[in-house]
Amino acid sequence: MGNSVIRAIDTAARAANISAPAVRAVDYLRVSTDQQVDGYGIAYTGDETAAYIARKGWVKVDTFKDEGESGTLPWDRRKGAREIMELAQSKPCPFNMVVVHETRAVGRNNRVFWEWVWKLQDLGVYVAIVDDDIDNTTEEGEERMREKANEAFKELVRIRKRTQGGIQKKARMGGFPGGSARYGYRIENRGVKGKQRLVHDICDGGESCSGSEGCMTVHEAVVLRRGRTLVVKYQGDWRKTVQRLNDEGLVSRSGKPWSEANFRGRLMSEDLLEARYVFRGKSAKLRPDGTPIWGEVRIIPLDPMFTPDEVAELRSVTSEPRRRPSPKGRVYTLSGRLRSQCGKRYVGRGPANEAPHYLCSGKKEAYPGAPKCSCPQLDARGVEKWVWGSVCDFLRGGERLQALSDEWLGAARERKVDFASRLAELDRKIAEQDSTINITMAVAAQQAAKRGLPQREAETTVNRAIKPLTERLEELEQDRAAVASWQEAAAQEEQRERSLQAVAQLANDRLEELCAEDQREFLGLANVKIVITGPPPPMHRGLACPVGDWFRSHERRVPTLCDCAWERVMEVENFPGGGVVPRQRGGLAPRTVLEAFLKKARTGVAWPELDAELGSTGLIGHWRRWSSSGRWERVMGVLEDACGGVPVSRPHPLPPMEMTGEVRPGVILAATWAGERPSYLSASDPSGAAC
Repeated sequence: MGNSVIRAIDTAARAANISAPAVRAVDYLRVSTDQQVDGYGIAYTGDETAAYIARKGWVKVDTFKDEGESGTLPWDRRKGAREIMELAQSKPCPFNMVVVHETRAVGRNNRVFWEWVWKLQDLGVYVAIVDDDIDNTTEEGEERMREKANEAFKELVRIRKRTQGGIQKKARMGGFPGGSARYGYRIENRGVKGKQRLVHDICDGGESCSGSEGCMTVHEAVVLRRGRTLVVKYQGDWRKTVQRLNDEGLVSRSGKPWSEANFRGRLMSEDLLEARYVFRGKSAKLRPDGTPIWGEVRIIPLDPMFTPDEVAELRSVTSEPRRRPSPKGRVYTLSGRLRSQCGKRYVGRGPANEAPHYLCSGKKEAYPGAPKCSCPQLDARGVEKWVWGSVCDFLRGGERLQALSDEWLGAARERKVDFASRLAELDRKIAEQDSTINITMAVAAQQAAKRGLPQREAETTVNRAIKPLTERLEELEQDRAAVASWQEAAAQEEQRERSLQAVAQLANDRLEELCAEDQREFLGLANVKIVITGPPPPMHRGLACPVGDWFRSHERRVPTLCDCAWERVMEVENFPGGGVVPRQRGGLAPRTVLEAFLKKARTGVAWPELDAELGSTGLIGHWRRWSSSGRWERVMGVLEDACGGVPVSRPHPLPPMEMTGEVRPGVILAATWAGERPSYLSASDPSGAAC
């Protein structure tokens, strides 16, 4: 994008027959809803900014857009705003003015707005607002921009307060405050101001019905009443209940079949059974003291769906569902972080002494009779070892970790705004305003005294003279308090980033020492995610492989039996005939036997398959004799320093997997399991999203 912008500037400069334009502008267009994207919003504001640039005689360089992005998001989380900032940091910068249609295009609150404007200003790039015809190239213009921005943000707060106040009043008077109706009810008098209320959703031949005769609409009150009858009939058997409902076509509001949990939650809702609508309840936005921001909790009574006897009967046949006891003594570090091929997540199952494993949640049917996935369970020890080993290997390299740290801290510095200079400027203005108030007060008092006004009238005159000045002082003090809070918040964010860096550095020093709890916390900080990309290799059934178990317990690699290594074995065992000739007809030579043992350790192949391959029936007998006589230990002692070697086979083969995680803000760690060894990738993305 940078090259295209520079070419546009050069073309414009040649067309104007000048060496360089005085003001080189880009416009920034943002709308927050899909309707504005598809409608006239983005096109209209684009026409306005382009016309403004032309009227000013500036050269338009490029246009940046954020379509469907909220104005409450910080600039570094919006693609278009971030691209402008990145280009502004280039040397030389191809533009020096950013044009927006109105303040809310930059941000919907003060901090979002000013952090972007000030960061650009620190880079020598200024902002112009079309709607108010102002820019911050001068102190006077910046002051007007501050006033207009504050007015816009205050107006937004006032609108929100009025709207929420009206909704609160409606709820206080018992009317329906808006939103979706509670399940089982519908909104009567929809769109009629002051008369909307919730009534039972039943067939009454009205607009909500599909016909006066043989209505085909699934009315929710009917579903609930039929469901209550079935639950009582089946004595609390939710599976039978929802199967019958689904068979009868009494499905959920979305048209999907009921699941046990979904229908149970609807029918056993305390709000339904108590015939009430709780407004500003659990989902209300709260203040730090726990009280709702926009008004008190209101309980609106509804027409009861069931009689008291029906509610009592329902409660008597239902009870809390039995919950699976949580595994004791086992921390599953990857629960919820493993995504299966069916799209669901794996969760840990089984305590430590009962073959801990991860099970795909897709094995639980979405509703009775629904298909279940066939994703295999995963050995917990194996997959956890691979994931943590990949993380350790990635972070263990000092140069890589230092490079990531430098990149991360550099990105943090780029985002940092010079709050100190803004605070100093506000302090200067506050001092000047305070001095102006004192002078004005003294002059007004002298004039009142000369006029011989009574004391009370003189005080009124003085207060009237200084009122606009004190109001301006209060605004400046509020601005300073806000900027100080932003500075503190930015410092805390930077400290959190440094803390994460320290944690990673500590982990680099003591990775293998972290317990399972610490590993789980670290994986959470790094937002590690693993995707299963294919089925696991076939797993051999039957008894555990004793050869593989020996290598795993001794933490040894399986050696390669080359001629040189066999000569060393011969020096210890001195097999007749060089160990390559069977001792009896139909038997196996000692070297062939040892090679079979090592193949079994490498691949996990079953004894019968090895016997069939070699035309033998006694390999397991050879293993027992070699083990009991001490020959196996002697041979492995000789081959301990043998060159080469491969990892021992896994008792539970792992499927191919891809892992990603955010090591730092904007830095990604990734590893791919594709067989014997993982490979690593690292990439940088300012959005912090995985590549």
